[in-house]
Amino acid sequence: MNALSQVAIGQTQIVARLNTKEAIVRRKLMALGITPGSNLTVEQRFPSYIVKVGHTRAALDRELAASIFVQ
Repeated sequence: MNALSQVAIGQTQIVARLNTKEAIVRRKLMALGITPGSNLTVEQRFPSYIVKVGHTRAALDRELAASIFVQ
């Protein structure tokens, strides 16, 4: 299991877990379709993380990205 920050750009991974105890952060990620078991592709890491989940692209700040672990 790796942190999202360690995933290479263009690489598709499966979300393993959301590492946050804050309900609002968990709800925000889930609203974007980022849930355990979903496929996620990192498209950009700077200045913010751009990830593709299904047909949706989302911009994440470093704090949100740090709460996503993939395999």
